[in-house]
Amino acid sequence: MIEFEKRLVAREALKLIGDVKLLGLGSGSTVAIFVEELAKSDKAGKIKVIPSSKQIEEVARNQGLEVIYPDGERPEITVDGADEIDSNLNLLKGGGGALLREKVLAYNSSTYVIIADHTKLVEKLCSKRALPVEVLPYGVSWTLGNLIKRFNCDARIRIKDLSPFITDNGNVIVDINCPPLEDPASMESEVKGVPGVVEVGIFVGLADLVLIARGSEVKVVRQGF
Repeated sequence: MIEFEKRLVAREALKLIGDVKLLGLGSGSTVAIFVEELAKSDKAGKIKVIPSSKQIEEVARNQGLEVIYPDGERPEITVDGADEIDSNLNLLKGGGGALLREKVLAYNSSTYVIIADHTKLVEKLCSKRALPVEVLPYGVSWTLGNLIKRFNCDARIRIKDLSPFITDNGNVIVDINCPPLEDPASMESEVKGVPGVVEVGIFVGLADLVLIARGSEVKVVRQGF
């Protein structure tokens, strides 16, 4: 059912593209499905894409899409996924480790669209998942210790294949196991105030449009409503 919902919401997002010439692409499994649907559509040969990660760049290239890098012109629309979405359309992102580039794309896009299955809806961010934080390798043990001290929470360097997970930017990810967030904006600001932190996986006020699939239906929620 979840895979069906991902495919359904990806197809619904494709209807929003219109005559867009430059499209930003987030990361994750739902965005990968969106890329597949885009490649099969009549828009494929008329559009250029800016990927947020090596993962989604590979998917786009394998599907025959024209990939470019951020330089001057900004995306008219960026389509992205999320790990969690609260009722105010705040997002938790970074499960795949691409949060920094995803936030850069989101901030510089005219319209930022989130697509997700219904399991991503939560009352408060960090209800189900840890908070991802991208951290410089330089002094990482200090930064980790400072995060633990500041928030009195368990925090750990993300490990993949027995080694620290390295982002596309050459940084590491620290996952903070904190209580559900009462004030995501304040938490974002506090975490970014710790030296060594590059970016945090809290996206406040960036999503213009959220498409949520539940069963055979897609609900569309706009910022401010």
